Amino acid sequence: MGVSVALASFIVLIGFLAIFSTVSTAFFTGMQQLSFAANDYMNNQKDKANTQIQLTVDSTSATACEVTIKNTGSKTIFMQNSDGFNWNTIILSYGNNAQWHSYTIEGYQILEVKVSGTNTTFNLATHNFINPGEQMNISLSIPSEAPEISPQDVVSITFASYDGVTASGEAVMGQ
Repeated sequence: MGVSVALASFIVLIGFLAIFSTVSTAFFTGMQQLSFAANDYMNNQKDKANTQIQLTVDSTSATACEVTIKNTGSKTIFMQNSDGFNWNTIILSYGNNAQWHSYTIEGYQILEVKVSGTNTTFNLATHNFINPGEQMNISLSIPSEAPEISPQDVVSITFASYDGVTASGEAVMGQ
């Protein structure tokens, strides 16, 4: 009986060690994944906090609008990659109390990039981003299937950056 009790106790001990090591491994792996997720979240929030932009609607016509976007934060905002893909989206809404039209605009045209408050411009082929203290003038057209912007329509334009930061501006088309 002495040997069988020792053997049974040894088997139970090995079972407890196996269960304990499995639970411990799962716990530490879960904590590591939670730590990675928390770090990613904090980095994304830091990027959002460092990205600050202002949008001004410069002009509106029946089929197009021009806006100025100023980078007032501490992070560079990239507009296009080398293939010409626009990283940011512009949301155009216009209308009156009776009817509103909203469109997402991906095909906007960058007119110029310059240092804010100066006339110093950059070459658009090599400078398709706005650093802190710079501004960009953009022209956007309404989609071809969209009705024209009527005089006295309120035009609302929102620039949504790839970081999730937005800037908005409104204007009324003059007669």
